[in-house]
Amino acid sequence: MCRSLGIASLADLGSVRRDTVDLARAGSAAVALLFRLFLFIEPVPRGELAAALDNDALNPLLALDLLRPGPPQNGAETYCATVLLYPVAGLLIASDRHENPDRSPFVPPADVVFPAIFGGTLRFLQVLPTSPAADVLDLCAGTGIGALVLSRHASRVVAADITGRAAHFARFNRLLNRCPNVEVAQGDLYEAVEGRNFDRIVAHPPYVPAATATQIFRDAGETGEAILRRIIEGLPQFLRCGGAFYSVCAGWDAKDVRFEERVHTWLGATRDEFDVLFAVHHEMSPADVARGLAERARSNDPAQLADWRQVFGEAGVERRVYGALVIDRPGAPGASRPSPIRRRLRLSPLTDASSFEWMLRWLRRRETLEACGELERELLRVALRLSKQLRVNVAYVPQANGLTVADVVLETDRPFAAATRIDPWMFALMARFDGEQTAEAVYESARAVGQMPERFGCSDLTGLVAMMVERGYLEIAAPL
Repeated sequence: MCRSLGIASLADLGSVRRDTVDLARAGSAAVALLFRLFLFIEPVPRGELAAALDNDALNPLLALDLLRPGPPQNGAETYCATVLLYPVAGLLIASDRHENPDRSPFVPPADVVFPAIFGGTLRFLQVLPTSPAADVLDLCAGTGIGALVLSRHASRVVAADITGRAAHFARFNRLLNRCPNVEVAQGDLYEAVEGRNFDRIVAHPPYVPAATATQIFRDAGETGEAILRRIIEGLPQFLRCGGAFYSVCAGWDAKDVRFEERVHTWLGATRDEFDVLFAVHHEMSPADVARGLAERARSNDPAQLADWRQVFGEAGVERRVYGALVIDRPGAPGASRPSPIRRRLRLSPLTDASSFEWMLRWLRRRETLEACGELERELLRVALRLSKQLRVNVAYVPQANGLTVADVVLETDRPFAAATRIDPWMFALMARFDGEQTAEAVYESARAVGQMPERFGCSDLTGLVAMMVERGYLEIAAPL
């Protein structure tokens, strides 16, 4: 499909336009016609439809109400699609259209089922875990795309949404993609699964600030956190110990309190049983959010901007953050454990669920070793190597005897986005890590040739190594 449309990936599918596409590349008249019907929502003359599709192909589309009679064109009968139909994550997904076949103004119903081909949904799918699980819950499921993807790795999955329209689409997509281990439930968040609990809960909830909800899939209270907060407040009851919650969402940093810290308090009395990681994709000021909301409403009324600024000011929020949120519940209820982890990271195109899983393992192991005074000894014993994702940007300045290194910046996109400026001699030291020598051997050999400052001791080395491992510049050749 991407080759036919001349686009690089499915991430571009939501923005492709009919006037920029040469459907002659589709390979067949039938495929070109299906693009016109289900992607570009064009009315197709009945004669063209009959010429491209035989009855065995056409009759099921009509019987399933995927095609209906459309507006006449030059006196000829036409057919048009009732839905968008497109491939995502190896599945074929149906959702509501976002335009009318006759190009009249499109007014979506309040319970419109949003297409699963736009950036936010694709980002959500990327961070969904692929490790095995028994029982999984997908809240705010919409088309059911999250549940269908998770069904490949779970015994049982529930796709739950508040609207009957979303439940209808999710059931259709479950049948279309032959996913018998997916159950579809309708209800207001956990009301749909009352009395049950899960090994994994995921959600791509509404997060747009709204004074009144006009689009159920999008609007989430005055600050945009209302739905997410209710989901998180329910985790102590519905998420099993040893389980995890994954979401792509937006929230707010408040004065002196980051979003992940606020999320941790929403977990209530059992919050110390949970660890929280939040990987930021982008940030916005309250003023920028207010302007965006006014533009969305097509309003140039200064009073509306002032109203939103007042709402955000009274809420005490200072910066809106959007990204991927993971909340992990590692142990048994009431079990003794180190202090809960609350960490902010940077989301990258390469960040996925395994990135969060690795980071949690690393942070917990580091905390345990630090608590018993063993971190330095353990890090000196490990062999390390440069990460394959590492990029090194070096800046030179001219000197009387040639060029001299003035600046070294390490960058990576895996497991998370990171950029760190280091002293030039530090990278020369890092280059010694070949996956064979221990950190202690590297330290001794570098010390012998004067590659480090005199006051740079073993504890300084292990601190540097721990930071570079955590940020993805160095990899431990064997587990700690």
